[in-house]
Amino acid sequence: MPDNERDDFWKDCDLIHSDPEIVSGAPVLKDTRLTPETLGENVEAFIELRGMTDAEAVEATLKQFPGTPGGAKTIRQLIAYQQAHLHQLQP
Repeated sequence: MPDNERDDFWKDCDLIHSDPEIVSGAPVLKDTRLTPETLGENVEAFIELRGMTDAEAVEATLKQFPGTPGGAKTIRQLIAYQQAHLHQLQP
């Protein structure tokens, strides 16, 4: 997703921070340097490549990113936000 679409996509998510002076202005999970895409893609990979359930994939992702503020709850909220707002990316 191009930078401007990514910024617009996440602008209303309370879990995300964007500062043009930090990480090239890319939206990141508050209090981290993790992009929401990193967490979402990781969950997707566990589901698609390892055949995990959603819950298992979230827990496996949390093991890879143990410092995620809010833990599994935050990861689930990011995924829910992403799914609820995918229509914004449609032309």
